[in-house]
Amino acid sequence: MDAMYGDDDAKYSKMKKQRQRTLFVVAMLALPFLIGIFLVLNRSSQSGARAPRELIRQGNSLALSEAKTYDFDELRRQIEVADAEVRNIRQNVKIFETDKEGQIAAKKLQDVTRTFLKAYYGPQEPYRVKVDLEFQDTIADFAEKGADGMIMIELAPSSLQPHSIHTFLELARTFHGGAFHRIAPHVLQTTMSTKIKHLAFQEYSDKFPHKLATVGYAGRPSGPAWYVSTQDNARNHGPGSQQQANPYEADSCFGKVIEGFDDHVQRIRTVTSSEGKKWPQFLGDKKRWVKITSMTILVPDEHGDYDEWQGPDAEST
Repeated sequence: MDAMYGDDDAKYSKMKKQRQRTLFVVAMLALPFLIGIFLVLNRSSQSGARAPRELIRQGNSLALSEAKTYDFDELRRQIEVADAEVRNIRQNVKIFETDKEGQIAAKKLQDVTRTFLKAYYGPQEPYRVKVDLEFQDTIADFAEKGADGMIMIELAPSSLQPHSIHTFLELARTFHGGAFHRIAPHVLQTTMSTKIKHLAFQEYSDKFPHKLATVGYAGRPSGPAWYVSTQDNARNHGPGSQQQANPYEADSCFGKVIEGFDDHVQRIRTVTSSEGKKWPQFLGDKKRWVKITSMTILVPDEHGDYDEWQGPDAEST
């Protein structure tokens, strides 16, 4: 009996060793495959962590990644439809600001515009526009200070003025030229070479009034010409100003000059007429205009650092 059990033990021990060798061989064969899977997953994880940061450092925040999920043509179509509805209502009512249908239509336009702004320019705000200037040799201090100038405009929050800042960003994105051609005691006003229409309605927020150094749209209806306030114009251009028929209507105020106000804006104010007149209002002599040579859109990353906006797609202007 003991001999029989001894044979069984030997046989069992041999089978156990064979299974162990088989498992070892299988493990060795599977190891490269498992290592490969680990490396792929690890590389994907690291790439996923870096991609948003790389987009942010390009100044586009999430706009580039969200370009894959937004249909910009459809968003633009929705903006156009909502814009047309607002314009139609505004033409047929006396006071748009108190018309219920008009306010519903305006809100619809603002809502779809906010969606577009966040998708196209990124969710981080405020957006900025760098305006490069060229002073002509007709200005008195040209020999001393030369031709170059610049102002930086920080735009109002899209929560307050989406329609207005979208229009200004479109002016910058499709820039074809412009100039400061009106020198008045209270404003410096531009003329813009563009096909962009005036605002669909007088978008205004009392949380962003026409204070010193702010930027607003000229005219009623406003835009696309814009101006810099060289004094507090909250009363001059706020609700009920420049007409008596509508106590709610105001110029849209959509930005503020945060760089260049104390030097380049003040220099523009020194421009005189051909006869040497101060505050000549509209300059008939184009050689005295202060040219706008470029408008560059800047967007912030999640840390508040600004870079030039590159665009989520390769559209032509």
